[in-house]
Amino acid sequence: MDNFDSTIQSIDKMQNILLSLLFVAGDEGLQFSTIKDVLDVDQHIVQELISSFNSEVFQIHHYGDQILLTLTNEYSPYIKELIISKEKKLSQQALETLAIIAYNQPVTRNDIENLRQVNSDGAVNTLYALGLIDKLEVEGERSQQLITTEFFLNKFGLKSIADLPTMNDAKEREELEMFFNELEGTDSNES
Repeated sequence: MDNFDSTIQSIDKMQNILLSLLFVAGDEGLQFSTIKDVLDVDQHIVQELISSFNSEVFQIHHYGDQILLTLTNEYSPYIKELIISKEKKLSQQALETLAIIAYNQPVTRNDIENLRQVNSDGAVNTLYALGLIDKLEVEGERSQQLITTEFFLNKFGLKSIADLPTMNDAKEREELEMFFNELEGTDSNES
């Protein structure tokens, strides 16, 4: 019986360590392999720690290889209000550029400029600096391909790009409008 109690205490302690690590990592989260290495356990134990985590305040999410600590939905409206009141909005140019990248990825800067008919360097640099997009080097091609990041998905509550709203009906147009209203709360005033 003592062995069972020590196992429970050990799991509780590892979950507390995991919670501490994810808290310190912040919005970037941690890679699954990093957690495994720091805790010095195999991947099954890390998966068990994540799946058995239970808190009234926090949730642990698994996006690709990233593990993130977030608040439960009950507190989201309060946090969102705080963030919106503190953040500057993305410019119209940055919003348009982000939409083009999100819906057409991977794309080049040239693709974006052909669609927008204006230079998009400032908007792309802003989105890259905010961590909403990333650049991919494609072997054999001169231009970089631009894609959205895991942070983009996390910031807007998406599990994958397939979850982006479409414009097939009125409800989906409304969802698309709400999605872009959320984008406007992202921190930047550059184009």
